[in-house]
Amino acid sequence: MARIILRDGRVADLREARPTETDREMLRELFRNASPDALYHRFFHMVKEVDDAEIDRMLSAGGRGKALVCVSQNQILGIGHYIMVSDTTAEVAFFVDERIQGRGLGTLLLEHLAEQAWRRGVLQFEAYVLSENQPMLRVFQDSGYEIHEQQDSGVIHLVLPLQQTERIHALAGAREKLATAASLRAFFEPSVVAIIGASRDSHRLGHLLLQHVLNASFTGVVYPVNPSARAILGVKAYPSVKDIPDPVDLAVIVVPRDLVSQVVMDCIEAHVRAVLITSAGFSDQDEAGAELEQSITQMLRHEGIRLVGPNSLGIINTSNEVRMNASFSPTLPPQGTVAIASQSGALGIAILDYASRMGVGVSSFVSTGNKADVSSNDLLQYWEDDPATEMILLYLESFGNPRKFTRIARRITQHKPILVVKSARSADAVLSPEMASQHFGDDNIVKALFQQTGIIRADTLQELFDVAALLSSMPLPAGKRVQVIANASGAAVITVDALKAGGMHLAHPPIDLGFTALAPRYYDEVHAALKDPHVDAIIVLFIPVGISEAAGVSAAIRDAVMDVGLVKPIVANFLMTGPGPIDYIRGESFRIPVYPFPELAVRALVQVSHYAAYRRQPLGHLPDLDRVHMTQARALARAWQTNAPIWIGSQKTFELLALAGLESSLSSFDRQSAILKLSLSCHIDSLFGPVLTVRTATSQMAHSRLIPLTDRDAMALAHGIVKEDNVKILADVVEKLTDLFLRVSRLIDDVPEIMELTIPHVMVNHYEHAIEDANTCLEPRAM
Repeated sequence: MARIILRDGRVADLREARPTETDREMLRELFRNASPDALYHRFFHMVKEVDDAEIDRMLSAGGRGKALVCVSQNQILGIGHYIMVSDTTAEVAFFVDERIQGRGLGTLLLEHLAEQAWRRGVLQFEAYVLSENQPMLRVFQDSGYEIHEQQDSGVIHLVLPLQQTERIHALAGAREKLATAASLRAFFEPSVVAIIGASRDSHRLGHLLLQHVLNASFTGVVYPVNPSARAILGVKAYPSVKDIPDPVDLAVIVVPRDLVSQVVMDCIEAHVRAVLITSAGFSDQDEAGAELEQSITQMLRHEGIRLVGPNSLGIINTSNEVRMNASFSPTLPPQGTVAIASQSGALGIAILDYASRMGVGVSSFVSTGNKADVSSNDLLQYWEDDPATEMILLYLESFGNPRKFTRIARRITQHKPILVVKSARSADAVLSPEMASQHFGDDNIVKALFQQTGIIRADTLQELFDVAALLSSMPLPAGKRVQVIANASGAAVITVDALKAGGMHLAHPPIDLGFTALAPRYYDEVHAALKDPHVDAIIVLFIPVGISEAAGVSAAIRDAVMDVGLVKPIVANFLMTGPGPIDYIRGESFRIPVYPFPELAVRALVQVSHYAAYRRQPLGHLPDLDRVHMTQARALARAWQTNAPIWIGSQKTFELLALAGLESSLSSFDRQSAILKLSLSCHIDSLFGPVLTVRTATSQMAHSRLIPLTDRDAMALAHGIVKEDNVKILADVVEKLTDLFLRVSRLIDDVPEIMELTIPHVMVNHYEHAIEDANTCLEPRAM
């Protein structure tokens, strides 16, 4: 079963159809409500009533395919199925409730059917559509699949090759983003909020949460819900959410665990649009709590209601049009452009407090809690086009759907930075039963995910905000050339060492100003560095020799920027009295972050520089490769499958590699000319999907990348391999490695029957690569 979101934000379940009386009756009802025209378009003749034999055939796909139904509130909103007409071709058909046509359901049915069919060896769909049935034709045209069509006597015959392409993924991603954002609007922009469990006792959480909403000057209407109170904090209370006179957009549930199910039922009866559950004791506690959480989630999903939590500490929106603090944070944080999501509620509140002390303004905040429904992926898609958000900060303990996370993050980081603190790098760090039940995966793969998507990974919360402070106040650097300006050589030496360790370069030797006439000299050197085309970033270090000197130096730096303009990033370190939060040198339209130690300033600049370099590169894509015959490769793999996993040996593996354009060429390869020797392996990670791992013969350090690799992914991996092996970076060697990685990635991505591929010996010279041996494990044949 899968959750789908329609274009208007409505949530429904998409599942396999069942030949049960329940599904039969729901399908009969769908057809009873259909117009004669709709039935004619589906069955190609006038139909008064769809008989039971046809209903059973649709539910079972004639026993030769797959049928999916979209269900919401005990109604089938649409049905789609495919029926095999040959070993590699299936006929596909749909029927969608006319009342929700135009909301993307037909396209979603096609999308999910195509994915399942392709996984089962179907290479193409065909469909027959009346030429007058424009809505159904648009479903196919909007899908992104290449379409071949022929028309005969008013009937259009469509053929859709099911090969997955970048265009298909891009269109599907755009559809999902818009639908997901619509489904979350009730959380971030509610007009009416109900606090269920509001209390007159000032020590109870329900009292505090209501007080926080009121103190933030919420622009909408808030209703306390308490069966025993006439009013709370001067606001009229209602015994149940069902008694509230206005339609409720967001219900915030602050009641003990054992009462949550009944409250959720009340919310369903009141047609609440979104629910946030702060109550703990669900999957975060024990198995019984996990079962209760699943039951509540299913209840809400059945009605198309989205859920944040349980075990959430709330939601914040600082927009002047909303001003909502429906959280346990005591104050509404300063308004800004940083969106924050935290899987840990208590830590999330601490993050908000730290953001305020660091001067980082917040656009919105969500404590995701147990992520029973709304996940980090959903929030990313909401914030992707949110005009109030320019940067996203995430605290993650686990991944839900990392492959989707990867696709979404690739899009966002092209125009908005994403900063992540990913905890639980090993199972030893797991504390809660909810976390213990999840697979955390290899941290090398997590690292690869972040590298491939341009995400900035911070090891600590302090580093997270050190980087955020720089990103929120400074332009991105155009390169890695840094000018160091200091009044003490010791601080300069520490800074230069840290810069070189981070892969940065000195634009010019560090400038030591000494301790005389400091303010004018800082002005002159900062002014000159800002105008110097050979400088990409500036680090200013200052050790005060008097209380008044710090103010004078700050003013000098500020004036230099005001005179030239903030054309490149500047970070500063004033070694004052001990550690503390970042301070700022403030101008009329800018602020320069001042870090307590030089290493912190350098670390933030290095992180931002790597992100800027990622942004400067062309957006990666899946390139067209010559000599690739994946249809034949897949046919061979399916022919070799058995009822159990099977290693097919080197000869058959070389046949598959040849169809990916990778010939062995071992007999003609001059071993003495080999510049580089390495091994490759691919496996299907249970959490991350297919992963490519490369090791060189000398270091054996693992370099992992998630498949599919874009041309940018493959080239970056090739550069990393060559650099690690101390091979002079030659364009032709990098080119050969890039080609090798792309072809292996293409084989694994296009032939899903491959469970594992090992290539233990590869040699590379200036002209070619030679594969010495290889083996492949195929998954069991689908029954």
